[in-house]
Amino acid sequence: MKKLNLSAAIAAAMMTTLTASNAHAAGFQLNEHSANGLGRAFAGHAAMPENATVLAANAAAIGKLKGSQLAMAGTYIRPSVDVQGTQNISVQGTPVAQLDASERNVADSAFVPAMFYTQQINDAFTAGIGFFSNFGLATDYSGSYNALHYADRAEITTVTMNPTLAYQITPELILGLGVSAVFADAEIGTTTPMAVSGLTGGTIPGGATIAKVAGDDWGYGWNVGLLWDANENVTVGLSHRSQTRLTLEGEMQSDMVAAYNGTGSLDLDLGAISELAVDVKLNDRWSTQFSANFTEWSAFDVLEVNLDSGVDVLLKEENFSNTWRLSGGVTYQYNDNLVLRAGYAYDEGAVSVATRSLSIPDTDRHWITAGATYTLNETMTLDLGYAFLDAREADVNQTKQIGPISTHLVATQSATVHIVSAQLNIAI
Repeated sequence: MKKLNLSAAIAAAMMTTLTASNAHAAGFQLNEHSANGLGRAFAGHAAMPENATVLAANAAAIGKLKGSQLAMAGTYIRPSVDVQGTQNISVQGTPVAQLDASERNVADSAFVPAMFYTQQINDAFTAGIGFFSNFGLATDYSGSYNALHYADRAEITTVTMNPTLAYQITPELILGLGVSAVFADAEIGTTTPMAVSGLTGGTIPGGATIAKVAGDDWGYGWNVGLLWDANENVTVGLSHRSQTRLTLEGEMQSDMVAAYNGTGSLDLDLGAISELAVDVKLNDRWSTQFSANFTEWSAFDVLEVNLDSGVDVLLKEENFSNTWRLSGGVTYQYNDNLVLRAGYAYDEGAVSVATRSLSIPDTDRHWITAGATYTLNETMTLDLGYAFLDAREADVNQTKQIGPISTHLVATQSATVHIVSAQLNIAI
C-alpha cells in the first residue's frame, strides 16, 4: 500500500463511554460506573460487594449478592481543561508571525449512566449483566482557535455490555467470568485555522477540513475475577479485564488532499486492566480499603486510517505507556441507615512528554473523594459520591506543516474536574 503522512494530522482521541466525556483516569480511561465506589476513590471496590455495581470491577464479587439486585447510576462530570500557549509561524522557512494558542474549557461536560442487574441462581451460582464504560474522552476547540490543525473536535459514543457468572468454589473463594461487547461510534477531525488562511492571502482556505474520520464497530473481550475471604476481617479481590480491539469502519473526508477521501477503517486497541483490591474490617463501624490498578496502555501505539483505495493515512503516533493507579479509602458505619466514605487516589498519566497532544490532555492526577449511602427502606438504598480531581500541569511541544506554512506550538495544559454521582440500589 502507498503510505501517506498526514502533515496536519488529526490529533485524535478514540474513547469509549455511554456518552462522550472528558477522561478522568490515565490516557482516556473512565471509572464512573458506581457512586459508592466514587466516594472511596474506588479503593477496594473489587473486594466490596456492596451492590450490583461491583460487577464492573470484579465478576466474582457478585457471588456475595443475595436474591435479585438492580443498581442504576448517573454521573455528572464537569471538567475544566485550559491551554496556555503560543504558536510560531514560518512561511517557506521565513518567520512571519507569532499567534496566541490559548483556549479555555476545551473538554465537554457530560452525563454518564450505568446499570447493573444480578440474580442469585442457587447457593453456588450468581449471574449478572452490566452496561457501563471503562474509557471515554471528548475535546472541542472553538472555531476561532488559532491551532485547529493540531486539535479541533474528537468524540466517540459507545455502550459496553458485560454479562458475567460467579461460582462459589469454597465458602471462602469465589470465581467470576464474563464477556464484554463494546459498540463504538466515532467522529474526529482537524481544520485549517482562519489565522493561517490570512497569512497565505487565502491560498489556504480557512475553516477547511484537513481530515475528518467517522466510523463505528463492535469489539469483544473477556474478564475474570477472584474474591477471597482471607479471614473474618480481610477480603481480597483480584480481577483482570482483557484488551479490546476495535476496527472502526466508516468514511474519511478532506478538503485539502483528494486522496484522503473515501471509505476505510481505523484500528483501536483498548488496554487490559488488572486490579488487586483489599478490604480490611477494623471494628464494627470502621473499615479501610486499598487498590492497585494496572492498565496496559502500551497497546495504544498508533492511529492510522487504512482506506479501501489502498492509501494508509498516519494520523498520530501515540506510544502510550503502561500506568498504575493507587488508591486508599475509609468507610464508616455511622448508624443503621447511614454509611460514610472518603478516599484518595494517585493516577499516573499514560502520555509521554514527547507524544503529548492538545486533544488528549493526559497527565498525573490526584483524586479527593467523599460519599455516603442512605438506607431508604428494607429494599432500597441511595448512594451519593463526589470527587475533585487536580491534574499536574503538562507541557505540549508540537510542530505541523500546512502547505508552505510550518508551525511550532509551545503550550501548557492544566485541568481540574468535579464529579457528582447518584445511584439507586434495589433488592427485587
